[in-house]
Amino acid sequence: MRLALTLPCDSPMEPISYTTPIPYVIIGGLRIIEHWLIRLINEATVALNVEQIHVHRNKLLISELGVPFNIEYSSNADAYVNPCIIPYTSNVKMVVRHINNNESVACGDHYLIKVRNSEETINDCSIEFIKGPWDIIKHNNTLLSETIKILAGIISLRDDVMLYESEASGDVKFNTSGGPVLVVKSSINAPVYIKGPALIGPGTVLSPFTYIREGTVAYMEDKLSGEIKNTVIDCCTFKEHYGYLGDSYVGKWVNFGAGTTVSNLKNTLSTVKFMGINTGMVKLGPIIGDWVKTGINTGIMTGKAIGSGSHVYGLVTIDTPPFTIYNGELIAFNREKVHEVILRTTHSSEEAEYALRIYDLTLSLRSNVKVGEYKLP
Repeated sequence: MRLALTLPCDSPMEPISYTTPIPYVIIGGLRIIEHWLIRLINEATVALNVEQIHVHRNKLLISELGVPFNIEYSSNADAYVNPCIIPYTSNVKMVVRHINNNESVACGDHYLIKVRNSEETINDCSIEFIKGPWDIIKHNNTLLSETIKILAGIISLRDDVMLYESEASGDVKFNTSGGPVLVVKSSINAPVYIKGPALIGPGTVLSPFTYIREGTVAYMEDKLSGEIKNTVIDCCTFKEHYGYLGDSYVGKWVNFGAGTTVSNLKNTLSTVKFMGINTGMVKLGPIIGDWVKTGINTGIMTGKAIGSGSHVYGLVTIDTPPFTIYNGELIAFNREKVHEVILRTTHSSEEAEYALRIYDLTLSLRSNVKVGEYKLP
């Protein structure tokens, strides 16, 4: 069987989707494409139809684990699947069953499966799918526990604390009462507390006295400190100082200034809206795009969308469009400055050129924001 994760998601996924195709979004410890690959080993080939830049930017953690998988970069498939289907094993099995029955599936206006040459489309809303970035946070903890157990079976690790080509000194305290912990190709030598389920990916560095709580995913090459809870952190992000980060999604190449703290709970204990949509969730922090930087002692309020390439200072009470500066009011970056800052941050001309491309694609989102520079008083 060959299935392609190429159907439109049909759910609002900004600001993550400004830079990252949905199959590469992280939930439950892995990119969505990886969930399908490990759950369909020896059963199916999974196909993607993406530009090469996305293959370069979105390394796969399962490659670091030596997991065998079969992926093709093609639009040809026996069936086309919505990548926003939450990749619990139960959902993957339902998708496979529908494909084997030659049934295309929709949930209302959302197409979930299109089987080639199928003449029948059935309505089945029992297959859960991501309706917005908040659902990543909602399902992250449970999916993470399931996924670590699957990975453990593949790589033949059996303990609740699994160190894959990793080391942890006696100063590291693990608590697996809520779920397992997987550490991949990292050395943890400082006094650190890690509560599962949690995944610490390759090349990640935890500073002394870091408090990793349940649901934390440090995907790859991150540098972390402070308190982190139920948060997905993509590659190459720097949070090396104190501050709280909870129930949030963080993109690539983000830098948190010392003391940056986010809110994930309203004082009224009411449900959180994200970009005007009621999420039904009581706890939700910000969703932060790639290349974002925060100033020291920045506070980001509950459920805010921080667009790609934004720089934020002080108390952030609004959603920020991509490539803007927020210091109580919005200022838009000029194009030349974007290239300069991203090149300095990533040391990659390819990444800087890609940032310019995203800058141009999101220009309309800054149409009412004056271009300028922010200089500290």
